[in-house]
Amino acid sequence: MTRARGTGRRGYVDVPWGQVHYRTAGADDAPVLLIVHQSPLSSATYDAVLTPLADRGLRVVALDTPGFGMSDPPPRPWSIPEYAAGLWQAADALGLGRVHLLGQHTGAIVAAEATLRDPGRVHRLLLQGLPLYDQAERQQKKTSYAPGYRPDRDGSHLRVIWERVYGLYPRLTPAEADRQVAEYLLTGPDYATAYRAVFDHELDTDALGRTGVPTALLHGDVDLVHRFTPVVRAALPHAPLVTIADGTDFVADEQPEAFADAVAAQLGVPGEPVR
Repeated sequence: MTRARGTGRRGYVDVPWGQVHYRTAGADDAPVLLIVHQSPLSSATYDAVLTPLADRGLRVVALDTPGFGMSDPPPRPWSIPEYAAGLWQAADALGLGRVHLLGQHTGAIVAAEATLRDPGRVHRLLLQGLPLYDQAERQQKKTSYAPGYRPDRDGSHLRVIWERVYGLYPRLTPAEADRQVAEYLLTGPDYATAYRAVFDHELDTDALGRTGVPTALLHGDVDLVHRFTPVVRAALPHAPLVTIADGTDFVADEQPEAFADAVAAQLGVPGEPVR
């Protein structure tokens, strides 16, 4: 296991289709927070908050979704139920039992579906920006969203990725954009496989509510999917909403202490760092 760019650790775990890469921090006997990132990025999104979360009494495990980051891809494009099953396979390989589960964007859909598949494994579910597209928008996005890129010797595809990243997230620094471009390149020209799985999937929020798993909504107030908040609150009326002021999609990276405090409050662990 190696040292990450933050102060957590990195490792790999064997799964039936290859290996899954993960980042982790915290004591082995602490309550586990399992994190599923947004597409097409990686667990690096949470690198800065690993230690703040561990300081609040959690063992944090942030996985790279299969096919993204440094995790091996599945043998074919997966559906959301297959990503959810793969999440539990990785958790089993890591020896994780019952966990707190946090998912962002695509990862929120996967985490919610994983909770539906096996609610007994989830203490609490945190949804960081849940994209509840209606059927019309799902159909439209299936044909037009994230069209991919074609590698070229002149490097013009790097400009395509760069402009996509900045088009979505104009507040990024060049260093942050560099990291995202690298992650697009790691995933490959068709980086939309998990997006298409989301667009093909209709999450059963009624069934999610019936699981009895305590659920909370947590994201920054300028997150790209903050627009879904009224729809999500109507679909999950039992779930409290926590918004972090001036928080983008990368609020965990930009405001790690505030994000760790918000997570800790929802999970019932110490709100102040344990030193």
